[in-house]
Amino acid sequence: MNIKDYTYIVEIADQLNLTAAADRLCVTQSALTKFVHRVEAEVGTPLFDRRGKRFSLTPVGKLYVEKGREIIQADRTLTDEIQKLKESGANAIRLGYGMGFADFVMDRLLPAYFDHPDMRPVSVCEGSSLALAHDVEVGNLDICLAYVSRPRPGLTYVPLSSTGLVLIVPEHSPLLRHARVREGFPHPVVDGESWLEEPYIRIATFTQSGAAAQRYFSDLGKRPNNRLYVEDVRSALGAVARGLGNCVLMEPPYVRYPIGRLCLPQETHLEQQVCMVTAKGMHPDESLTILQQVIKQSYGCIG
Repeated sequence: MNIKDYTYIVEIADQLNLTAAADRLCVTQSALTKFVHRVEAEVGTPLFDRRGKRFSLTPVGKLYVEKGREIIQADRTLTDEIQKLKESGANAIRLGYGMGFADFVMDRLLPAYFDHPDMRPVSVCEGSSLALAHDVEVGNLDICLAYVSRPRPGLTYVPLSSTGLVLIVPEHSPLLRHARVREGFPHPVVDGESWLEEPYIRIATFTQSGAAAQRYFSDLGKRPNNRLYVEDVRSALGAVARGLGNCVLMEPPYVRYPIGRLCLPQETHLEQQVCMVTAKGMHPDESLTILQQVIKQSYGCIG
């Protein structure tokens, strides 16, 4: 039996006339007659008593219609609830990332993903790398982009790139003019220690960037000229772009803001691996597989 079977039989019971029911159901009377014969053959007993053109329910027919109405209502309720879940994002891929990845995700990653047809929607959230990895492990996220220091046994890590500390400065900072190009450094190296006297934006140490910057200054044995305290990398980048100060952080893959990047003059040895993190044993559907491929391609990985 399927929902159509119950719907047709209930409609005949409501109309008590095959012709009227056929009109309501937008089918021919002959097709509806064949349908009734098929259902009664499956049930093994008549559902209707025929008296000319008028139909009345047999005891079995009454039970069939009673339960059929319940099944039809349950199907409608299920359909409505599924639709509400879809509209609330319940069928979306749950993607997590650190706030230093926000511009990369919104400007590069998601547009490339949605270029593929018929992809599932995506639900995004920002957080610290440790919190994101935990959420993937317990099933609150499907995938995340995170810095990895200590791998968790229940997770799969796909390395994307290595990143280290950089000094982020406004795009017209004099430090950019005086920086020196040095072999082995991805950006010009800031000259001297005068930058330590310039206004500095400090990121909270519960973030990877904030903790790494604090270790750097501890090893250096000096403190910057703190002007502004922020809780996340995105706020720090916005403040730098507006000329409020400089900031040391783990280099993000892409930043929309007009900023400059400089390498620090001392060897930091604070590189971290950026990884795509999923739960072990996960079986991705087509949309999640495409998203994983786009992430790899966006980072220049082969696969």
